[in-house]
Amino acid sequence: MRIWDIHPTDGTVIAPAGREAPLEPMRREPRIPAGAINIEPPSVGDHQAALWNGEDWKVVPDYRGHVFWTEDGKRHEITELGVELPEDALDEAPPEPLADLAGRMRAAIDTARDQAFAAGFKYHIAGEEDVVQTRGQDQTNLLGIAIEARELHAAGVNDAVIEFRGLSNINRALTPKQAIDLTNAASEYIKEIYQRSWNRKDAIDAALANEDRAEIEAVTW
Repeated sequence: MRIWDIHPTDGTVIAPAGREAPLEPMRREPRIPAGAINIEPPSVGDHQAALWNGEDWKVVPDYRGHVFWTEDGKRHEITELGVELPEDALDEAPPEPLADLAGRMRAAIDTARDQAFAAGFKYHIAGEEDVVQTRGQDQTNLLGIAIEARELHAAGVNDAVIEFRGLSNINRALTPKQAIDLTNAASEYIKEIYQRSWNRKDAIDAALANEDRAEIEAVTW
């Protein structure tokens, strides 16, 4: 006699081919052990399973482990027996909406801009090469130095009385004229970085207006 074992958790057949029933040790007659039946399950197709409901077999959808995406870009995985795959299911993630892509690219440009400000530019400070950083707090400091330097220069001060510290963290004394030159160079660098970021954001906006995904993705720092 052939029997089929039922999975104790989900009620599906464990081995569709079944197995021979074990024999009673004394009577040598076939017996049906607990968790098995002698009713053959029906044939099933792809993504189907034979489910024993306690009285009979039922063919149910079986997409367990199947991963799909919906149009909103959300990833889903079917974990339960009997759940059909939605009609709008996608086998791969849909393309990112152009507006979202453009926003992400603009954010990347902002990040690169801020990194450029933090990196700063090389400059000879009091005759020694160093790096002038132009982060937000640096820009505030540079503005204060620029104002002070111009006031001292207008007052005829030529001594090195303005302290400045570059990336090397070394204090150096500058004359008002040297400080003016340094802050002017910093101002030009800051303008260049901002202009670069604006140009790239304009390119993103133009590509978005043309609904050109490739052009949006091509914009880099």
